[in-house]
Amino acid sequence: MTKKIIFLGCCMLSFILRGQHSFSLEEAQSFGLQNNIEIQNAYLNVKHASKQMLETVSIGLPQIHAEAQWQNFPEVPTSLVPASQFDPNAPDDVYAEMQFGIPHTTTGSITASQLIFNGSYIVGLKAAKSFMNFAKISKDLTESQIKDSITTAYFNVLIAQESHEFLKNIVQVHKDIVTETEERYNNGFVEDIEVDRMAMVLAKMEMQYNNVQRQSEITEAYLKLIIGIPLTETVTLTDSLQSLLDTSVDFKLEKAQVKNRLEYQIADLNIELKKLDMRRYQTDKLPKIAAFASIGSSTMGSEFSAFEDNAKWYPNQLIGLKITLPIFDGLGGTARIQKARIKYEQAKNEKLLITQSLELAHLAAQSNYLNAISNLNHQENNLELSKKIYEKTMTKYKEGLVSSIELSQAGTDYLETNTDFSKSIHNLLISNMNYQRSLGK
Repeated sequence: MTKKIIFLGCCMLSFILRGQHSFSLEEAQSFGLQNNIEIQNAYLNVKHASKQMLETVSIGLPQIHAEAQWQNFPEVPTSLVPASQFDPNAPDDVYAEMQFGIPHTTTGSITASQLIFNGSYIVGLKAAKSFMNFAKISKDLTESQIKDSITTAYFNVLIAQESHEFLKNIVQVHKDIVTETEERYNNGFVEDIEVDRMAMVLAKMEMQYNNVQRQSEITEAYLKLIIGIPLTETVTLTDSLQSLLDTSVDFKLEKAQVKNRLEYQIADLNIELKKLDMRRYQTDKLPKIAAFASIGSSTMGSEFSAFEDNAKWYPNQLIGLKITLPIFDGLGGTARIQKARIKYEQAKNEKLLITQSLELAHLAAQSNYLNAISNLNHQENNLELSKKIYEKTMTKYKEGLVSSIELSQAGTDYLETNTDFSKSIHNLLISNMNYQRSLGK
């Protein structure tokens, strides 16, 4: 019986632990990259590109196929032949009816062909390789975007939890104040209006507390969704907000390496693909050379006898070389080349525009990052001052030196200052992330 209880206890503990997850920011990113659906699709795109490249390569390899054919004429076709071919005395307008052919014909053959030269195929091989690289870079870009989304969600959960804890503490403090105020009213030291005012302040704080609690639940649910955890399971974040904040503040301004940006690399590959597309149309004017060979055998008779031992098979063999040289296509090929050249020029212009946009984005990200650091320091000082004012006002209120209106205002200011401080933390964390991304990291 004891063994059964221990076994059941272990099973229950295992079930509970399976529904719990604990992540640092780096661990959450790693877990998300393995389970996020967009990432899985990006990896499938890479696999699809590799199969596409194999399909392109296969065009230049020997093509071999076998063919078997049975043909039956229920009635052998009749042909008219001038009777003079058999009888010199026959009139010229007299024809003899004759049947040529055999009712049953069975044929088997194996045919092979080999591409010797095709300019479009050579260009296609290069394009397939570039398309493969394009899929890989697109996958890396998707990974980068998902990591940023996970990072942002992680920050939001920590900030929501921090705000939730702050409001929880201050609500509890004001509950005690309301209780004390009610006791003072019962003892005749204050009027009932003081109780009502403090109750209103508490109600406002409780409403904010409930809103933040729901916000915290939503941000946590979004984090679970983006990293691939069922919403019914629990997640614990091991990185503290302060540690992430310290890392973000410890900065070193660097020069942007635009060529390291995945967006730049995609634009570069797009130019290469457009150039190859133009060359593909240009090579259409070159000759195409292919070799082919066929070997087979056939049997014929008035009855179907392909599988009989005495069937006589007549062999046939064929080898050949095919050269196709385009001469005039109605200027369609020239138009296709010109269209491809226009797309090529557009791709170069797009790369130039992306380069300038990335450089501008770096300057903007750097400016936002420095502003966020300055704003954080400013809001941190404001929070300290607001906290001191709130605590002193509360002490004076308990001593009867200030009214509930002044305490209410001090509490409201303290809440607003804390909200502004939380926003400044969020802005700094996001600004640092964007700044690092602008550097090509």
